[in-house]
Amino acid sequence: MQNAKLPNGFSIASSQLGDVSSPADGIPVESAKLPVRFGVLQGQAWIANDFDAPLPDYLLDAFEGR
Repeated sequence: MQNAKLPNGFSIASSQLGDVSSPADGIPVESAKLPVRFGVLQGQAWIANDFDAPLPDYLLDAFEGR
């Protein structure tokens, strides 16, 4: 059994949390149980044809901290 640490210094046993998951930062997140509606954003977003093209060297260097 694992204990979850709360910001106020208290802890709670994982068996008392019920149906929640705990991400890396330690804040419990309840799972969403809403139905998925496909096509809601249809026509409101686009992806460029060269989306997966390699980045220019200067931009790749910036991401890598060089």
